[in-house]
Amino acid sequence: MLFGLSPSRFSFSLLLGRYWLLIVEYFDPDSYLWQQLDQAVFVDTHLAAEGVVDHFFNAVLFSVFVSVVTYLVLKNMSVRVSQGSLPEGFYTQNSWLDIDDKYLALIQADELVFFEFERRMAKRLQIKYQHDASVDELIALANPQKVRRIPFDEISELVSDHNSDIFYVKHKDKRHRVVFINQTVKAHALELVQLLLPEELEYHRNERTRFKAAFPLLAVFIGLASLAMAVDIIVIRYIVSLLVLFLIMPKMCTNYLDPKITEIWRRNEVVD
Repeated sequence: MLFGLSPSRFSFSLLLGRYWLLIVEYFDPDSYLWQQLDQAVFVDTHLAAEGVVDHFFNAVLFSVFVSVVTYLVLKNMSVRVSQGSLPEGFYTQNSWLDIDDKYLALIQADELVFFEFERRMAKRLQIKYQHDASVDELIALANPQKVRRIPFDEISELVSDHNSDIFYVKHKDKRHRVVFINQTVKAHALELVQLLLPEELEYHRNERTRFKAAFPLLAVFIGLASLAMAVDIIVIRYIVSLLVLFLIMPKMCTNYLDPKITEIWRRNEVVD
């Protein structure tokens, strides 16, 4: 926590500040952005054809450089819960509280129990949870719209990606997601949950190569770079830059450096 803000709220505040600067410039008719927009034209593809390769690689190299540098700076500036830690006060041996996503999951007898709660109840629920309140007390306080109770012997599938803080369970042909505060807390829960799964579920492990993990996002990156190269409209280039900077590049780097490993427990089915 920093100045009373949760880690995810602090990171979101930094991002919101950057978007706000762009919004202010967008609505200012005398801003540089609008002066450029007034003069904007689409590039004549016939005139630009001769240097299209040079333009493309310049756009790609520039985008990669700016994205990686900014990503590293933001990563060091942002305060957030480490994905490699078990934060004290947000888990027990059989329950896991996610105060960021407003989610509580727990094991009660032979059932997996989980529910979402409203943001306004988060602080009170956290205090009760950290003072060892019972399951019934937590549910009564949160008053969720729906509490899901899934008997372990009725689970037909469980799917978990190693670099995600979510796993999915299938019950009576319906797929449900169970959310945790970080990947390590999810792994802690999964250690117990997998012991309680039906014995007939078969275990499968699917490991992707670095190229397979990063290729879909690489294709999106190339598409956005091509769009930025072909269109001489400054506002579109702003939008493309934001998409690449905050969404595409971080995820692509993560997928390449840490390729996805999917664990599956499934009843008598063959995984491709």
